[in-house]
Amino acid sequence: MKSTNLHVKADGARAGFSLVEVVVAVGIFALAIVGVIGLLVPTSKNIADVADSDAASRVISAIQSGLQKSGGYAGVQAALNAPNTIFYASKDGSKVGVSTDPMWTTGQNQERFFEFKLVRNGDTPAVGDGLSPAANDNTAGFLAFTIVLKWPAFAPTADGLTGTAVEDSQKSVMVVPAAITR
Repeated sequence: MKSTNLHVKADGARAGFSLVEVVVAVGIFALAIVGVIGLLVPTSKNIADVADSDAASRVISAIQSGLQKSGGYAGVQAALNAPNTIFYASKDGSKVGVSTDPMWTTGQNQERFFEFKLVRNGDTPAVGDGLSPAANDNTAGFLAFTIVLKWPAFAPTADGLTGTAVEDSQKSVMVVPAAITR
C-alpha cells in the first residue's frame, strides 16, 4: 500500500492544505523575511560606520607618529603656518601625506579616504593667546594643535578608479587634540 501525505477522514474525504491556505502561508513567510532583511540594512551601515571609526583612530595614531618622525617640530610648525594645507591618508593608514605630494597627485582618488588638516591651538582673538600662539614658536617647548580628520574624502565612481569628492556635509569628522615637542 502506498503512503501519501494526505490523510483520509472518516467520511472518506481527503484532508490537506488548500491552495488558498498555502498562498496565505507563503505570503506571511515572505512578509516576515522582508522584515528581517529590512533590519539588516541599517545594521550593516552601523557596522561599516564603526569600522570606519576604528580605521580613523588607527590613522590618527599613524599621523601623530609620522609627524613626530618625519617633520618634527619644524614640519608641524610649517604646516600650522599654512592653515589651508590639506593632507590625505589611505584607509589603512599606509599612505599619509600633503595633498600636493606626487603620491596623491598621480594616484587614484579612491586611495584618498581620509582628509585632514592641522589647526593651531592659539591665536584666537576671542580666547586670547591660546596654547600655541605663532609669536611663541621660536621659544616654545611644544606646539599644541588639533587634527581635524574627515572621511570619506572621495567616493568611488562607476569605473572604480577615479572617485569623486564628497561634500563636507556628508563626511564623518573626528577632532583630536595633539601636541609635538621640540
